[in-house]
Amino acid sequence: MTLTQEKINLTYEDIKDIKLGANYNKSYTEFRVFAPNRNKIDLVLTDDYKKVRRDIYPLKKDDMGVFSLRLEGDFNGYFYNYIIEDEFEVTDPYSYSASINSLYSAVVDLKETDPEGFRNLDIPNIEENDAIIYEMSIKNYTADKSSGVFNRGKYLGLTERSTSYKNIKTGLDNILELGISHVQILPFYDFITVDERSDAFFDDDNYNWGYDPELYFVPEGSFASDPYDPKSRIREAKNMVKSFHENGIGVIMDVVFNHTYKTVDSNLNTLAPSYYHRANPDGSFSNGSGCGNEVASEKPFVRKLIIDSLLYWAKEYKIDGFRFDLMALIDLDTIKLAIKELRKINPNILIYGEPWMALGTTLSPDLQIWKGAQRSNKFGVFNDTFRDAIKGDANSYGRGYIQGIYSLKKEIELGIAGSINYSEDRIGFADDASETINYFNCHDNLILFDKLSISLDSTENIDSYVKLAMAIVMLSFGKPFLYEGNEFNHSKKNDSNSYNSPLSINAINWQEKEANYDVFNYTKELINLRKSIDVFSHTSEEFIRKKLKFIDDLDDSIVGYLLDSEYLIFINANCNDMYISAETLKSSIEDINSKKIEKVFDKEGKNNIGIDIESGLSLDSLSVNVYKIGEADGL
Repeated sequence: MTLTQEKINLTYEDIKDIKLGANYNKSYTEFRVFAPNRNKIDLVLTDDYKKVRRDIYPLKKDDMGVFSLRLEGDFNGYFYNYIIEDEFEVTDPYSYSASINSLYSAVVDLKETDPEGFRNLDIPNIEENDAIIYEMSIKNYTADKSSGVFNRGKYLGLTERSTSYKNIKTGLDNILELGISHVQILPFYDFITVDERSDAFFDDDNYNWGYDPELYFVPEGSFASDPYDPKSRIREAKNMVKSFHENGIGVIMDVVFNHTYKTVDSNLNTLAPSYYHRANPDGSFSNGSGCGNEVASEKPFVRKLIIDSLLYWAKEYKIDGFRFDLMALIDLDTIKLAIKELRKINPNILIYGEPWMALGTTLSPDLQIWKGAQRSNKFGVFNDTFRDAIKGDANSYGRGYIQGIYSLKKEIELGIAGSINYSEDRIGFADDASETINYFNCHDNLILFDKLSISLDSTENIDSYVKLAMAIVMLSFGKPFLYEGNEFNHSKKNDSNSYNSPLSINAINWQEKEANYDVFNYTKELINLRKSIDVFSHTSEEFIRKKLKFIDDLDDSIVGYLLDSEYLIFINANCNDMYISAETLKSSIEDINSKKIEKVFDKEGKNNIGIDIESGLSLDSLSVNVYKIGEADGL
């Protein structure tokens, strides 16, 4: 059997146990690389990648298109590449580490890269539906001097405790103070668009978010304290994960399997021309990513690469979840297989992504992951409909519900209901609320503060609008999601696509937290409130329909709803104070005369104020008010 004859019929199960990469043992290392339509591949090996003279060894090809070689001896710390047909030299796509700037792959003894206690440390036991996600960048979070961090912008910067700016907590301590459950970290696999040398780290033109994949199994070297040492990046990435885990925080990895940064000259295409990328009928690269190519995830060994990488990060680094960039370009079958394998490792592992692509694709439409494709498939997608209903379009002056477009009330109510099929006039894309990621911005597009700054007639009450958006996301069914600095009005100076803008645009300046501590405190208390409302841990359509009741006949600027007859919530998006009459309350709440109502949260945050039902309810302008309902003899 040859791969050429059988590759169409191969399944993931047929090839899942094939080992690729440099598999290290103290007495030997076995090198294995997939190159089905190549005839000659040599291994080049050196103990110092700067040496001119290198050892060269021929590899032998099997009938599956895998070239291999077993070398006796201890090659821990050696560097290697592959020479293809005496013409091209590339790194190994299955490298576990690399030299600085990804010039060579590296052989490593992974046992030497574990921080003390890492292997035996349990991952946080966080139920999937209790997730509160916080997106952040390793570099952004601690690079600014105001962070008070020693290892600024590095993996180790997120392990430091007791850091502050003028007695305001920064870095990891800010995350812990805020109370979220998971951090979603912008790409920290090896990407190619920055110079990894430490003396270039803070250069204005040496910044990138990292959506430019090079080596899918290797941590990015620029975040390491010693990018020249192949083990440093592994050990310190593990230290970062360990630090979050020790503090009860799960770690979600942002992954980019929809395209490779390089195209014709990528290591994948050089090893296996026309195999790893989708092609148009004329043979050119299909470009659904808008980055020049797209990965052919549906092909057996491409699917294997994706799943092998995910499993490796989950096992070796104890990653708790994965966010997929341009998920519509990853075929649905691959995602379903990946979820099946990953849930064997961690039943609560989080899987979600962007249900869209940039341009057209050759991937079959029935395999594309748009909103709705996730239905009952055990993964989630970003809810851009809810996002835009809250505050308007992503990048311009358009307005949403909180800025006065009250015709969007039904869209807001649908988002609150978890975007399920809640009622005849509230039809969503999800079978279960666990499938929706509720947010108002992420790293892409205008950050909330900047969006509000350009879309409001006046910024005088901008904090009230920020709080309104925060509360809508946090008090809805589904997984709430915030971006770094949302909690204290972080601004990126109206840069809507800051992927390679300098740190002066992207980095967190912790003076913002000091200046907007009221917003931070509100967000912190709001997160605590969400955690205390048990119904948000339940996501089935049947449960939500039973426990969530919207209050009809309110002004379009007000959304009112009951949660399990225990919490009463009113969202007032009006610029004026509003009033809910006693008659409206009595018609909405069963046996209200025998109940006691206490306001527990308003625009100032946590509160505890007893309410006389006969007086009705007064709602401050631009506010969310939460009331707890109990028996008259006490709560």
